[in-house]
Amino acid sequence: MNGILHISWQEIQAGNETAFRVLYDEYSELLYGYGMKIIDNEAVVMDAIQTLFLNIFEKRKRISAPKSIAAYLCRALKNLLFNELQRSPLRKTSELDENNGKDYDFTLEPDVESRLINDEQEIEGLKIFKQELDKLSHQQREMLYLRYYKGLDSDEISDIMRVSKRTVYNTINNALTRLRSNKELMSFFGDATLMVLLGLNEFYGL
Repeated sequence: MNGILHISWQEIQAGNETAFRVLYDEYSELLYGYGMKIIDNEAVVMDAIQTLFLNIFEKRKRISAPKSIAAYLCRALKNLLFNELQRSPLRKTSELDENNGKDYDFTLEPDVESRLINDEQEIEGLKIFKQELDKLSHQQREMLYLRYYKGLDSDEISDIMRVSKRTVYNTINNALTRLRSNKELMSFFGDATLMVLLGLNEFYGL
């Protein structure tokens, strides 16, 4: 996802209202889905998205054109939500500091919409699949989500998560290798179906 070709950042900087509306319409769904993975609170996420676009409008003349609009927006939203996590009475600030603000749970579900699951064995397989996804690190789940569920490339993910492109590549491939190493899981689905359930249509596409 490399940004909207029919919107120039110059239009945003100039305060073009139509450009802002298109920007919001094009990216609000991506931001909502991503934000809800970081904080499972719709009100907080929606407030953060509104704050993000308000900040862009107010600071538009000082914001350089990003290489990727999607990456810029996701990173900015993530920062806002981390600030919210630090203010939350349910989180310990010391824990957030020690983990560089990464004290959050990033859940990932199988892409069941891509395939009808009716067989009892397949349903049992999905339970095992979800358990294996839960065993991955939050970083692995987040990268899988951004790359394959949302279609961002490795450059964009490295920008959002502040890691190298090589780290993105290795982290994703380690996660996939771990999933595929579960013999019980593979006996339920096989490699091809497993990739479909994860939405991984470009398994070697990094």
